[in-house]
Amino acid sequence: MTMVLIAINVLVFVAMAASGVSPMEPTSLELLKWGASFGPHELSNEWWRLFTAMFVHIGLLHIGLNMYCLWSLGPLAERVFGPWRFLALYLVSGVAGNVASVGLHPMIVAAGASGAIFGVAGALLPVLHLRNIPAIVNLRGRRGRLGIGGFIVYNLMYGFASTGIDNAAHIGGLLIGFIIGYAAPVARSHTGREAEWRTRGVLIAVAIFLTATFVGVRRWRHGYAEMDLGRRALITGHTEDGIARLVRVIHDDPDNEQAHYWLGAGYMDRHMYQNAIEEFETVLRLRPESKDVFVLASLGAAYLDTDRAEQAIAPLEKAVQIQPDSARNHYNLGLAYLRTRNFRAALGSFQQAIELRPDDAIALLQHGYAYQQLGIPDSARIDYARVLSRPSGTISDDTRAKAQNLIAGLPGISKTH
Repeated sequence: MTMVLIAINVLVFVAMAASGVSPMEPTSLELLKWGASFGPHELSNEWWRLFTAMFVHIGLLHIGLNMYCLWSLGPLAERVFGPWRFLALYLVSGVAGNVASVGLHPMIVAAGASGAIFGVAGALLPVLHLRNIPAIVNLRGRRGRLGIGGFIVYNLMYGFASTGIDNAAHIGGLLIGFIIGYAAPVARSHTGREAEWRTRGVLIAVAIFLTATFVGVRRWRHGYAEMDLGRRALITGHTEDGIARLVRVIHDDPDNEQAHYWLGAGYMDRHMYQNAIEEFETVLRLRPESKDVFVLASLGAAYLDTDRAEQAIAPLEKAVQIQPDSARNHYNLGLAYLRTRNFRAALGSFQQAIELRPDDAIALLQHGYAYQQLGIPDSARIDYARVLSRPSGTISDDTRAKAQNLIAGLPGISKTH
């Protein structure tokens, strides 16, 4: 059974890599697509992630370490509990770890088999320390006890010292594993129907406990579920419903930056730019070192739409610094420069936008206008002529009319030409 579990984990990892997921540094979105844990998802209606997350891993090193630990502990646990009890122990402990993670750290994307592996280690502890079972007396030497205990202590201490490790999942799996290891019968120490019913009783009791715990977590963290439902409403076009849900979340939890983030997006969709500015500024206040391009770019665009070009410059400059391949952000930064009469800087931003998206006639038109404001009419005329040379249907009539009016107003060109 240990080898079966290792094979499943490896096959999932290989399938992820084959689909284009980075085998070294997968993104959060890629992990979520493959079933990783994320509190708002589980707390709304994707409870199945509590199970799938234990088979998803965050890079080659992560799966390598976890599978080594499983290979080290699994065969011993199989001998102690039998293959099917071991499988049940592994799965229940993995779910327990994810329930603990969702409850204590609802806003992190979590994945991996470590909760299940800690459950296996936790189940072996009472067997080797507290239960006098003749069938496994040869496993109770000092080396065996210190090996399991040392594994647990070392990994917990390492988890507390590292910000990228979810010790909540480790402890959740460990506690449930310990309970199962203490209460469930060990292979060859009990036989017949008594052992079968005792095993079923322990597993059913643990399952009921985990279900009740998850229900309690959902009530405790209900704001995150509401936030996820609001996010989904925005994505599916039900903007008013999404905004209403997110407003309720923020009323109960004013410092929920993700709710402010999505509410700002909803306001942008409804062209309620001043409201969007307030939400995105709150995100940046709660997360001063934010490098979220969407927040920075949207804040800059909202400033532009409320005729506050000077305030738009700083967030847009940060956005293009973080994501230099975004033609839209370069264009918006060019507009901000243009409206604050920094024509040379505007020229550079529009040039970047054109290089990234050569078919953008609007950026080309603004590029020419920046030349015109700098007193370089020949270069402006070339840009306007390039816009007018575009085939019919590739640019709007309004854009063509603007180019005709601008080129007609240049020195040396009559308006009837």
